[in-house]
Amino acid sequence: MSWITAIWSASAGACLVMALLHLHLWLRDRSSWANLCFATMVATVMGFIAFELISMRTESVEIYRQIMRWTPPLFAVGVIGTLGFVHFYFGTGRTWLLAGAIGLRALVLAVTPLAGLNLHVSSISTLASTTLLGERVSIPGEWAPSPWILLAQVAALAHLAYIVDATARLWRQGDAEARRRAIIVGGSLILFFVITPVYSVAVASGGLRLPFIVSLPFLVTLLAMSSELSGQMLRTISLGRALRARERELELAAESADLGFWTRNVANGQIHCSARWRRLLGFAADESIDLEAFMSRLHLDDRPGVDRALNESARGDGRYEMEYRVVRPDGQTRWIASVGRYEFDPAGRPLLLRGVSLDITERKQAALELQQRKDEVAHLSRVTTLGEISGSLAHELNQPLGAILSNAEAAELQLKRTPIDLEELRAILADIRRDDLRASEILTGIRDFLRRQPAEFGPVALPGLVRGVARLIGPDLASRHATLAIEIPDDLPEVNGDRVQLQQVMLNLVVNGLDAMAACPADRRRLTLRAAVASPETVTVSITDLGAGIPPERIGDLFEAFRTTKPGGLGLGLTICRSILEAHGGTISLENNAGPGATARLTLPVFR
Repeated sequence: MSWITAIWSASAGACLVMALLHLHLWLRDRSSWANLCFATMVATVMGFIAFELISMRTESVEIYRQIMRWTPPLFAVGVIGTLGFVHFYFGTGRTWLLAGAIGLRALVLAVTPLAGLNLHVSSISTLASTTLLGERVSIPGEWAPSPWILLAQVAALAHLAYIVDATARLWRQGDAEARRRAIIVGGSLILFFVITPVYSVAVASGGLRLPFIVSLPFLVTLLAMSSELSGQMLRTISLGRALRARERELELAAESADLGFWTRNVANGQIHCSARWRRLLGFAADESIDLEAFMSRLHLDDRPGVDRALNESARGDGRYEMEYRVVRPDGQTRWIASVGRYEFDPAGRPLLLRGVSLDITERKQAALELQQRKDEVAHLSRVTTLGEISGSLAHELNQPLGAILSNAEAAELQLKRTPIDLEELRAILADIRRDDLRASEILTGIRDFLRRQPAEFGPVALPGLVRGVARLIGPDLASRHATLAIEIPDDLPEVNGDRVQLQQVMLNLVVNGLDAMAACPADRRRLTLRAAVASPETVTVSITDLGAGIPPERIGDLFEAFRTTKPGGLGLGLTICRSILEAHGGTISLENNAGPGATARLTLPVFR
């Protein structure tokens, strides 16, 4: 076998291996466009190897001409593949330079039919021969240079400019890997695009009596590039092994922490998850899971909330966080907390949702038990508060009940008279009805205040709530010779909360204000309850007294349990008030007035 046949055949075999390898890599990962471009470059070299072998062996002028005609399209494919590789592999090239280089190559293809065979050789009339590697090979004998050769040189310069620019920008990134890429890949491509046009011009002008050879310098360039790509592939494999080891460590840590990993494909709804996540939700090891199967495991009351949270996070910043109940196939109900984040494509469409889940059933049960204890303490506080004003309430009830008894006796006397004064009887019955309603309102307020039930959040109108507090505290105000001024606009927005708990807070603060003014003269025993809009999201309520005020050193600790300024007080009232307001998403603070007395200030969220 001749040297030419051996070298060109071996080169073709090496190209075939490289092309198949990088094509396989692209098929495995369709986003790896650099591998596809590299495979295109290698396939182009294989085409040049075939053209060069045929042209060197042929003695037919017509076959030689056909090869020269097909060389420009093949070279254009190789150039576009090369520029695309630099674009995707470096990621540093200027888009306008890339477009200009590809545009000039397209122009070269467009004018090639006008130039003759190609932009280097216009026509060939005879073939000659020369010696290469000890063999006789065919070369053009008599030919005419193309007048379009300058356009070919300009296009080559555009290709070179893009590669030089991308290589320089990659070098300026400064890290070792970027500079290695710039030297090996960029340097070899720059060398190829400098040597090849010079060689082609020298052959076309007759200065070199050699065949047109592109494949071997291109192959040398590809081998240098392949060496860098292979090194990167080995580094990727090593990194993959390290990541898999890290992943196993994370899985072990997750199992120890009772965490379950999951990933949901938004397009088809399929969920890939860890074994722990399957156990958390009661799925079998080999069971296929999609969004519908996941939703079927949720408690019926929690499904709308989870669906809403998924949609809102997909439309928002991508963060997903939710707590929900899962009903397992064995009937057991568990609380699950999930946190995740969406991954988006360049257009902002959600692709994947990755996250972790944790069983929080014990924590939820503990929180429920704690809330029950808080409710019990709050109820005890209401009973205690009501006990403090029970004497005044009893006195207040005695008045309508005594009036009802007196009116009933008067009605009985009227019925014994002849004739009966119907108008007088109607007036007596109206008085009985009015006093009965008054007593009923007092008893209803006490019953509602003392009832023990879970908090029920909803819209609460503050004017009506305050009127209820005023009815309850009215007898105590009268017995203490105090007054309560209410300054609340009727158009105040509703707040979000539990009516009874908010009533408890206000009643507790009003009683505290009355206690603070116990030693004041009767004309200074004035409480003022105001409410106003603080922001579009909150309402402020203030209860102001004219008492002795709060010792400055005590303001900071009055909300702590068992801290009180009242003789015989338990020190739980303000603690409970703060706990109730925090559960409502509000706040409470105490401050001394500029003049006498102190003010308790509350903020409550507006109902939406």
